[in-house]
Amino acid sequence: MAKRPSNQPPPRPSSKPKPPPGVERRQVGGYASRQAERTKNPRRVRGGHRMPSTERASESWAGQRWLRLIESGVEPAIQAEALEYASLGQTRTIGFESGKIVAAVQGRAPKAYKVEIAIEPFSPEMWDTILAAMSDQAKYAAKLLAGELPTNIEELFAPLGVHLYPSELSELTPSCNCDEAKESPETWCKHAACVGLLTADRLAENPWLIFTLRGLDKDELLERLRHSRLLPAAPDGSAPVYAPHVGAVEALAVPPLEDGLEHFWEVRGTLEHLHLTPEKPQVSHPLLRRLGQSPFEGSSFPLVGLLATCYDVISESVLRETAEADQDASESDGFGPDDADDEG
Repeated sequence: MAKRPSNQPPPRPSSKPKPPPGVERRQVGGYASRQAERTKNPRRVRGGHRMPSTERASESWAGQRWLRLIESGVEPAIQAEALEYASLGQTRTIGFESGKIVAAVQGRAPKAYKVEIAIEPFSPEMWDTILAAMSDQAKYAAKLLAGELPTNIEELFAPLGVHLYPSELSELTPSCNCDEAKESPETWCKHAACVGLLTADRLAENPWLIFTLRGLDKDELLERLRHSRLLPAAPDGSAPVYAPHVGAVEALAVPPLEDGLEHFWEVRGTLEHLHLTPEKPQVSHPLLRRLGQSPFEGSSFPLVGLLATCYDVISESVLRETAEADQDASESDGFGPDDADDEG
């Protein structure tokens, strides 16, 4: 073995360490100064958003509508890779906002890719028109206010010239900062398709997300619908639900509350001075509509429906008793039904 002369310096260690097994080093633009290490397989993500299969989305009418868009327009090979990413949980974050879906998908590169799928939200004027149509059609309003999204909701939007769900893939605009070869900026890569599949799965779980994407989330939608239903025919946008006539109440002397504590729950003769004319409200069950759906989540007991039935029975009973009392009062004055007609 030849010895190195003592006057020669030892060789310097290489400044380019070899990549670990399974890691690919790429030279961008032919220069080693800009290097990106990529793993052979996608980098594992802990706690990522998973979609084991498309089964849940395909069994839900809401998820199926979105899933069909991806399956009809994205290349099969891209779909297969996207489903693999979704099943592995490669999506670190995903969020739904007005007009877009924003996500971070981890691939083989060190940093996750930024993915966005844009969808055109409805204008404020269009939402006013949609809410007016919902309010006018009781079959939709009742289900929506009960927390149920009708499967035929698109029939409400069709006459207005819009779709709640996109009808073509071209209505969705994907974007991703990965460097995969794309025919155009709108071409779907596996990262964008992965987010598209996850969206179908989320819509199967929560169909109301489509309203958020269109510019109005569930809470605001229901609140505006309740308001619209409570004030259906007022020319100035406001109308009382129940406005009984109370005569001469201002003229009654009101004693201090402390003086009547002993008899607070007793019926006093002064009630005869109140002249009430019970009538059906213009809007059925206004209090229940104001309260919304039952607060007991997961309960199958139809609490709201039971209360509505009780209110109807009580209201009919009061109206019937009032009518009978008026008739008895008329007869006690010496006028029967026939006499009243002759008097005219």
